[in-house]
This record gives sequence, structure tokens and C-alpha cells, in this order.
Amino acid sequence: MAFAGIMALTFLPARAVTPAPVATAVPARPAVAPTPPLQGAQSSIANPAPGASPSAAPATPAAAAVSPGTGGAPSAATTPPAPPPDVWTPEESAAGLRQCVQLLAPVAADVAMEEPMKRGQCGTPAPLALRSVGGTEKVEFSPPPTMNCRLAASLSEWVDKVLQPAAQEALGTRIKRIIGASSYSCRNIYNNPKLSLSEHATGNAIDIAGFVTADGRTITVAKAWGPTERDIVAAKRKAVEKLLAEKARAKSKSGEPAATTPTPSIEAAGKKAEAKQKGRVEKVDFKQGDRNKEADKTAAEASVDLKPAATKEAAFLKRLHGGSCSVFATVLGPEANEAHRDHFHLDMKVRRSSSGVCH
Repeated sequence: MAFAGIMALTFLPARAVTPAPVATAVPARPAVAPTPPLQGAQSSIANPAPGASPSAAPATPAAAAVSPGTGGAPSAATTPPAPPPDVWTPEESAAGLRQCVQLLAPVAADVAMEEPMKRGQCGTPAPLALRSVGGTEKVEFSPPPTMNCRLAASLSEWVDKVLQPAAQEALGTRIKRIIGASSYSCRNIYNNPKLSLSEHATGNAIDIAGFVTADGRTITVAKAWGPTERDIVAAKRKAVEKLLAEKARAKSKSGEPAATTPTPSIEAAGKKAEAKQKGRVEKVDFKQGDRNKEADKTAAEASVDLKPAATKEAAFLKRLHGGSCSVFATVLGPEANEAHRDHFHLDMKVRRSSSGVCH
């Protein structure tokens, strides 16, 4: 399917689906008329093969159960009702396709429509594989990630307004390929069963690991971002501990008493434990003794060589990360946590608050 001579939409052949046996024949739903092309757009739709429906499997009558002693008469009581099919209805699939046409008509993108996906709460009625976005200067996705149409439209905007300007400013060239991208995955956040459903489960999020420039450079988030703020803080803490230990050993050799870390009183410790049981955080204040002053002085003296990366590639990634927050509802990168050290997470999550998440 091509829109305005820019966006190409191709239907992938539907995968064969084996229907579950049911007690009685279920009449097939009436076919839904294909969505007409937008007015003024040069579009052509490659429909699936006649008789094939990507959204619903044909109903197959199951063999009737026979109750012994009734002369071969079927007994409905011995055949449990079949569970409802875990598929989108033809109406839902058609509505999803119409929304895709509306979202992607003004977009320069090359996509391949896939058959509807549904697995419990996971899936989307009109998934697509995003091959590339852009007109004359395309940005390819390798491999093409599967996602919903809303995310695909947002990625097209992101490439034009954020990605390419950041590349030109920091690298002096444009991006021609996005690598290591993945989107749809039926799972909870961080694969943790105690957390809510991930935006990846509806094809509403994408993870991006790296980029290839027009002049042949490969830039990955894992290698080019550089040390994170938590890396630098951890290195500083380690340097302070090392310096304090060296000072303690020096004082021990000179015969001076070693400084001890002050501890809270029993009463203060009891209050803190009680507060913890109640789910509150109680701050215990300590008087600043010589040890605290010495620790502060040592912290000022301690130095670490670990600093944020100052390369052009790091500057590009950090410009891109910051700019992405103007397009997506959620942007997570290496500074967010260890789980995102090697990629950017971008999604279009709908929240009650208009403010997004940008870390």
C-alpha cells in the first residue's frame, strides 16, 4: 500500500491457524469490507489471498459426543463448551486497519502489515513491521521491528525532528540505519510477574541499541555513552573509602588513636526500627564529630579519573536522548538503571498526567 507515493504498505501472508474443536458449528462472521484508500492519495492495497482471513480462523464442526445406551444420540451434557477464541474479531481488525491508514497516510514510511496478534492482554489488531522511515533519505530498521501503527507514526516524526538534527549537529552527518531495534514482546515490565504489563506487550514501545551513519560509523549506546553518573559516584565513594583506610593505617603506625564512626544511641535506633515497621522513614541525626569532618575533608581530597565521555558520539547520544523526551511519553537510557545501560527505551504510554518519564 503506498500513500502519496511515499509510504509503502504490504500485507504479509497470513500464517495458518489451526482452530480449536467446538461442540457445534459456529457460523463464520460476515466479511468486512476493506478500508477504502484516503482521498487524494495514490494508494494500492495488496489484499490477502481470497478465503484467507488474518483475524479469524474458519469454524470447524466437532464430532458430536455419543452417550452410551441412547442408541447413538449425541449428548450435549458430556461435551463442555469451547472457550472463546483468543483472537480479534473481524470488526476490531478492520477498525485497527482504518486507524493505521489515518495515522500513516501523511507519513513517509515503508511498512509490511502483519496478521493480527492477540494473546490474553498482549497484542494489537493491526501490527506492522517497520522497514524504514523517511523520503529520499531513508532510515532503515535492521531488523524491522513489529509494532503498532501509533508507534510507527511517532518514530517517523522522531527521525525527522530529533534523530537527524542531533546527528548533523554532533556528527556532521546523517543516520542511515537503526540497529538492534526490538518492539513487540508479550511480557511484564522487566519480565517481573509482580509488575504491570509492559508497553512492549502491545507493540507500543521500542528498544534501540545503535545507529549507523551515512559515512559508515557504527555508534552503540553500550560503548559510546560512557560512564554514567552512578558509575562516577560509585568510583568517588570507593576512592574516599580507600583514602580513609590509608589515613587510618598511617595514624595507627604513628600511635594516634584511630577515629571511629559515630553510632546512634539505643533510643534513636529504637525509634528508627519502629518507624521502619510502620512503613515510614525516620531520619536519625548525628552530631558532627571529628570523624565526620575528617570524612568530608577526605571526600574533597579524593579524586577519580572517571568522567562523562566527551566524544562526538557521546554528545550525539545525549542530544538524542534529551530530544526524544519531546516526542515520546517514556524515554529511558543508560542513566535510568542497569537494565537500560545498553539501549534507549521509547514508548507512547498513555498516562493521566501530561508529564512524561525522561531518564
